[in-house]
Amino acid sequence: MLGIMHTKFWNVLGFLQKMAMVISSLAILFLVLFQVFLRYVLVKPIMGVEEIATMTGFWLYFMGASWGTAERTHIKADVMSAIVKNPKKLIWIKVFTAFLSVVLAIMMTFWGWEYVVWGYTKKQLSHTLMIPMIYSQASVFLGAILMVFYFCVELVDYFLQAIGKKPLDVSPQDDVPISEAACPVHTSK
Repeated sequence: MLGIMHTKFWNVLGFLQKMAMVISSLAILFLVLFQVFLRYVLVKPIMGVEEIATMTGFWLYFMGASWGTAERTHIKADVMSAIVKNPKKLIWIKVFTAFLSVVLAIMMTFWGWEYVVWGYTKKQLSHTLMIPMIYSQASVFLGAILMVFYFCVELVDYFLQAIGKKPLDVSPQDDVPISEAACPVHTSK
């Protein structure tokens, strides 16, 4: 677990993201079941249910993506560990890929902001229910901001490991030296 994960800020942020994911998941589930019931049981579907489900899905996807970044369970193609056997070279490759992830997340944040501004200035509305699209577009921007933060934490962690410092994944209460098994970069070879 990352040392920064012991802060109140991290816990509150994680709680809010998890709540957004749970609420949006349940909302989508309810909306889909409700529409299926109306369409196939009562044969009287309501227009616009799909719009609400899609807008809610935006929040689920981007909060899930940012939380996957926080837990480092996001999708990544890590073939370098199979190619590069030297742990010191491998950790520097991880530093570089984490840096690229930060840069790309910053670009995504910029584009997400432009998307929100564009949606606001155009006063874009959903087709059926006329709901302002900014409600779903804001999730792209907020998710990107969170991903920048979490990728920065990952970059700092890998950089500290690369220069021989204690990695962030050592809990603050653990004042034991890093063993070779815990972090192969710190070996004395």
